[in-house]
Amino acid sequence: MKLTSDLKFQPGKIKSLVSLGAIAAISLLFGCSPSQQSISCPQPASTAEAATRLKQTSDLELSFLIDGTLSMQGYVNDLPDSRYSKTLRLMDSASSTGWNSANTKYYRFGTKKQPIDRETFLKAQLPVFYQSGSDFSTSRIDAALADPADNRLSLVVTDLYQKDADVRLVQNLLAQRYLEKGYAIGILAVKSEFKGTVYDVGISNQNFGYSTSGQTSRAFHPVYVMLLGSYGNINHFFDQLQRNGLNDVEHEFVIFSPQPVAEAAVLNANEIKTAPRKDILQPKSLNDGRLVVRKQQPEDPVQFLVVTKKTASQPTDVELPYRALKGVLPVEPTAIALTPTLEKYQSQSKQFQPSNTQGLQLTDWNVKDGSIRFKAKIQADQLESGIYRFQFDASPTDFIEPDWWKTWNATEGNLDGAKTHNLQPFLRGLRLRTAELMKQQKPVIARLCYAVQKK
Repeated sequence: MKLTSDLKFQPGKIKSLVSLGAIAAISLLFGCSPSQQSISCPQPASTAEAATRLKQTSDLELSFLIDGTLSMQGYVNDLPDSRYSKTLRLMDSASSTGWNSANTKYYRFGTKKQPIDRETFLKAQLPVFYQSGSDFSTSRIDAALADPADNRLSLVVTDLYQKDADVRLVQNLLAQRYLEKGYAIGILAVKSEFKGTVYDVGISNQNFGYSTSGQTSRAFHPVYVMLLGSYGNINHFFDQLQRNGLNDVEHEFVIFSPQPVAEAAVLNANEIKTAPRKDILQPKSLNDGRLVVRKQQPEDPVQFLVVTKKTASQPTDVELPYRALKGVLPVEPTAIALTPTLEKYQSQSKQFQPSNTQGLQLTDWNVKDGSIRFKAKIQADQLESGIYRFQFDASPTDFIEPDWWKTWNATEGNLDGAKTHNLQPFLRGLRLRTAELMKQQKPVIARLCYAVQKK
């Protein structure tokens, strides 16, 4: 009653009271509205230069470099159709079928590199090619190496018989000229018929005669093609060799590159394999009353999780597809380093701020057979109420050695023509240099993004 009387006789005051009430109601309403955040999980950034080198170039400067020393003559002595000769023919055809435009040059090398024409190159299938005088008495692979370029591919054909000191020299030159400049090294290994002399074996540079006549391919003498250039051009040339018939020739192939993938694996809902858990919710958005978190795009590979104090700290097995670059050395399955970014939303700043929480841990990594496996363990008791953002970048730190490196390797004093002296130390040295670069560059093979709400 009193209130009615007051309102009736004081119209100005009534208007002021109504306005203030409306403003207070609106302020209360909007003051309690949660903030909005959209999050994504972008692929790790790479330089334009690195991305370009994963693709083949449209035009190519191609160099064939054939070891012209006497140790190579045994592949063609009375062997007109040896696997060595077949490989040379496959290389020649791949240069014309693989690119619309390829400027091809040919060289014979020993202690120095000698330009030759294609007609002379084709004579590498004949003994006369390897009878060229004192400049070709010793094989110096380092003399054949050229500086790399994005559109340049060098193919060095040799039996890899080098003095021990020369092995280290070639390793260092290959690493400095190619790997350290962002290029790759491919090694194609072929077992071929042989009838002749094997030179420069071991520290004492022994020679011995060897013939595969009447023997199975297990006794054939190894020959190697080093492919030097960008990963894209190496991989494309090898593809052409396979299409043209390389699979009919017993061979092994590997690419040394500190970049093992083109794109990192992510938590793609259509590909991730993980068992559902009743004590962990996986909603499409998060909302704790102060913050609403949504994906920037529906397809963004961010996994939303809601946990409570009742969520068990039992690890969950997670499996993702692993798409390694074709031909590259396989990474050591468990040699994985994690770079975490951990943040918690702060209502005062209305931003995510760095956190040192151990509430989400990814352990027990295993990368092999086309998949990445790990265990995701949420420790709810390590999380305060609120919303967290986690990003884990997984980078490999080492490679495994293919079995054939050891099988094809001859140790000191072993005069076995079916093997190559110093092969394993040579390839292992390249592996170690590649692994060192990988540790420095930290290529990301998996980027895992989570948004976690603790109730």
